[in-house]
Amino acid sequence: MNYRNICCLASIFFINAQVAFSQFTILPLPKEKPGPAAAGRTQALAPMPLPFWDDFSFSNVPGMPHDTLWQSGNSVSLNTGMGIRPPSLGVATFDGLNAAGSPYVANDPLAKGIADSLVSRPLALGQVPPAERNSVFLSFYYQFQGNGEPPDPGDQLRVLFKDVTGAWITVRTIENDGSLDPTVFMQTLVPVAGDAFFHDGFQFAIQSYGRLSGPYDTWNVDYVYLNKGRNASDTSYPDRTISIPLTSMVNGYYAMPYDHFMEDPAAHLTPPILSLHNLEYIPGNTTQSDVQPINYDSEDSIFVYRGGMETVYTHTLDMATSIGNPIQPLEFRQTPIQALPDLTPLSPLDSAVRIKLKLWINSGDNIVPSMANPLGDYNTVKYAPIDFRHNDTTRVEYILDNYYAYDDGTAEYGAALNQPGALLAYLFTLENTSKQDTLVALDFYFPEFGKDIGQSIDIQIRKDLSGDPGSFLHTQTENVVRGTKNHFWRVGLSRRVGVKGEFYVGWKQTTSTSLPIGLDKNTNSGDKIFFNTNGAWEQNMNLAGSLMIRPVFGKGDGIVTGWPLPEAHRVQFYPNPSHGSFIVEGEARIIKVYDVTGRTIGISVEKTPEGQRVQLLNARPGMYILHLFGPGGASSHRIRVD
Repeated sequence: MNYRNICCLASIFFINAQVAFSQFTILPLPKEKPGPAAAGRTQALAPMPLPFWDDFSFSNVPGMPHDTLWQSGNSVSLNTGMGIRPPSLGVATFDGLNAAGSPYVANDPLAKGIADSLVSRPLALGQVPPAERNSVFLSFYYQFQGNGEPPDPGDQLRVLFKDVTGAWITVRTIENDGSLDPTVFMQTLVPVAGDAFFHDGFQFAIQSYGRLSGPYDTWNVDYVYLNKGRNASDTSYPDRTISIPLTSMVNGYYAMPYDHFMEDPAAHLTPPILSLHNLEYIPGNTTQSDVQPINYDSEDSIFVYRGGMETVYTHTLDMATSIGNPIQPLEFRQTPIQALPDLTPLSPLDSAVRIKLKLWINSGDNIVPSMANPLGDYNTVKYAPIDFRHNDTTRVEYILDNYYAYDDGTAEYGAALNQPGALLAYLFTLENTSKQDTLVALDFYFPEFGKDIGQSIDIQIRKDLSGDPGSFLHTQTENVVRGTKNHFWRVGLSRRVGVKGEFYVGWKQTTSTSLPIGLDKNTNSGDKIFFNTNGAWEQNMNLAGSLMIRPVFGKGDGIVTGWPLPEAHRVQFYPNPSHGSFIVEGEARIIKVYDVTGRTIGISVEKTPEGQRVQLLNARPGMYILHLFGPGGASSHRIRVD
C-alpha cells in the first residue's frame, strides 16, 4: 500500500485550514449545540462532596458531558468510536474544535494553544478533614491518538486545580514524547497537595494543548475519579465494564434487505462480540475478589412491519449466561454472545423488521463483601454512592429492510477525496450469491459543511474493478444534496441495475472542492473501500471506519408508469400541502421526489407506526412530483410544500 495515496487519520483538514497528505481527508462534523439550561444548571449546583466519578457511559445529553458533574466541557465530544479498548463504554475526545464544531483558529492552520477543556463542577474539598487531605487523589485514563489524529511532538494534555484565590494551577502535564502507544489507555494519578486547594469552590480541569485549526492532536480521556482514602498506587477499581458496543449480528452489516435475509436466516446471523474489561487488580489478594465470574442477560424487541402496520415482539434471550472462566485482574476479554433472536416466525409477507438488542452483565459490581458474598468488593465507606453498574449495559439496533449498511446510522466524522477525477468504490456482497437482484437507488449521507455550492458527482456502479467493458454497470450525474445530522439522501437510479455476488458503488469526483461523506467510527469496513487516483485501483489500508453509503434494492420486473396502483396495493400520503414532511401509508418500497424541472430532490425516510415519514431535504416552497413504487407498480402525485 502506498501511504502517499491515502491519508490515514493524520491527514485532516477543516474548511479554511486544509491539510491533507493524500487522497482521503477526515473532517469533523458540526457538534450538537448544548441546551440553554446546561451551563446555568451546573453554575447553580452547590459544591459536591467527594467522591467524584464519571466514565462517560451515562451522559444525560448524548455526546456531551453530564451537566450535573461538569461545569463546562461542551467542546469535548463523548463517543464510543474514538477510543481503542477503552476502560469502559464511552470516552471524552479532545481536539482542536470548539463546541460548535469549528476551529478555535480558522485563519492559521499552524496555530497552537489551549484547545478543548473539561471543567468539573465545584467540589467541597473544604469538608475533607485535615488528617485525610494527603489521601486525596485525582486519576483518569488517557490515550494518545486512538482512532483520531496523532498529537505532534510537544503537544500536551494538562491537569489544572483551582485554588482558594480562584487561580488555576497546572499540576500535571502529559506530553507526546514519542513513547506513547496510540492503542493503549494509560492511567495517571495526581495528588491534591496543598492547603490552597482544600476549599468548597475547588474545581479541576483537563485540557489539551495543540493545533487550533481543526480536529487535530486527539487525546481520549476515560474513567475520571477523585476521592479521599487513596494513595499513589491506588489504580484498581471494583468494576467490571462493557468496553465496546456490540458488533454486527448480520454478517458484518447493520442493515440487510429483508428478502435477502429471509432466503436463509440462520446462515446470515452472526453472534455479536461482547467486549469486557476487569479494572481491578489487588496485589497479594488472598480472597481473589479481583477474579470475578461474570454472566449476562439479554433481551430483544422485534418490530415487524406489514401493510403499513407495526407489531412489536419482545423476548428474553440470555439468562445468567456465563462468559466462561472468571475474568482475571485487568483482563480485556471478547466473547461471542450465545443466544440470538429467534426470527423463524417471520413471514415473507412482512416488508421490514427492526431488531433492538439489549445486553447487561452481572459482574459483581456494587456488592458488599459478606459471608453470603465472599467475592464482594464494594467498599461503601470509600465508594458510596458511586454506582459502577452504569457501564454494564449496552444496546444496538439492526435493520432488515431493502438496503445494506455497514454503518450503524451515526457519523462521527466526514471522509473526502481530495482531487478532481478521483474515483471511490465501496464493495458490497449479496448474501445469496446464486441469485441476481435489482438496485433501484443509493442512499448517501453527505453532512452539511460550509456553503452548499451545488456540487455534482458521477455516481458509478461496477461489477468489478477490472476496467473491462463489461465491468461498468451504470453511471449517472447528480447534484449532491447535503443532509441534516445523520439523514440520508436517496438517489433513485435512472434505470434499474441487476447485480449478483460482489458489486461496487461509489462516484467520480468532478471538482476539487471537498465533498465529505459520513464516516462511522463505531464500525469498520475500511477494507471494503477502494480508490483510484492515478489509473490503478488500490485497497484502503489506513482509513478506519465505515462510509455512510447504502445500496437500495427493489423489483426489477415490470414497466414504471404513472398509472395508479391497484386497490390492493394503494398507498396514501398526508398531509398535502405540508411543510416538507409527510407520512406515506401502504407498501411503497421506493419513494422519489422531483421538482417541476425533473431534478431529483433529496429526501430522508424513517419508518414510524403511522407509515414512512418522508422529509424533503432543503426543499423550498412550491410544487413537487412524488413517485411511489410498490408491489403493484408505480404512481405519481403532485405535492405542495408551503
